[in-house]
Amino acid sequence: MFKTERHDAILREVALKGRVTTTALAERFGVSEDSIRKDLQQLGAEGKLQRVYGGAVSIEDEPHNRIVMSRVDDFKEQKLEIAKKALSLIEDGQTVFLDISSTNIYLANLLATSNKQIIVVSNMLDAVKKVAAGGNIEAQCPGGKVNLELNGFVGAATVQALSNMSFDLAFLGTLELNVANNSVATFDLEDGTVKQTVLKNTQRTYLVADSHKFHTQGKYRYARLTDFTGVITDDDDEADRKAIRKLGIEVY
Repeated sequence: MFKTERHDAILREVALKGRVTTTALAERFGVSEDSIRKDLQQLGAEGKLQRVYGGAVSIEDEPHNRIVMSRVDDFKEQKLEIAKKALSLIEDGQTVFLDISSTNIYLANLLATSNKQIIVVSNMLDAVKKVAAGGNIEAQCPGGKVNLELNGFVGAATVQALSNMSFDLAFLGTLELNVANNSVATFDLEDGTVKQTVLKNTQRTYLVADSHKFHTQGKYRYARLTDFTGVITDDDDEADRKAIRKLGIEVY
């Protein structure tokens, strides 16, 4: 296969899947990973795809959607898989925090239909309502300033309320998970400040991140990846998982 034909095939793969990895492409085309990296570098320079750690993704023309509830059905199967993994880490008697995250809506649904005897605290309105409806969980909400886009409470009053609480487990969402930079990002400062407060007050904190979060860009970096106990993801790219483990973080 000529290089131009391989480039066309790579672009078709990116268009179909949204992301490709250097390792998988090298195996598919029977060439070295270094050759694939050069291919991706050239295609990236031509503006045909976006280079990311371990591979490439399609060029995003649309801005990130800030309205959380409108994103709930995006990557539905992946989010449900992550939520099931998160559920398995929760034990009776624990106090658990769920932050503003579309993935945590799925976890809230699972908790509501489970037999877990726990306390759930969340600054996300729909998450609080869902766990409270289950009847087996004590649901608490810190209050504060309502942000309709985020469907929850943020701001100084929320941070103050959470700073006086402690949690056994917390499940925090992200807009960007950047392994190379050891960073985790969200939409804005107020949401990030809430997450930072919870990180300080929690024994074990897990980042819930579906695989496309490895290849997006956030606006506000609120933590290091190494601040978390573990990452719960559907990402089966062994290069991504190995890179996270190198930082001393568990991957589920």
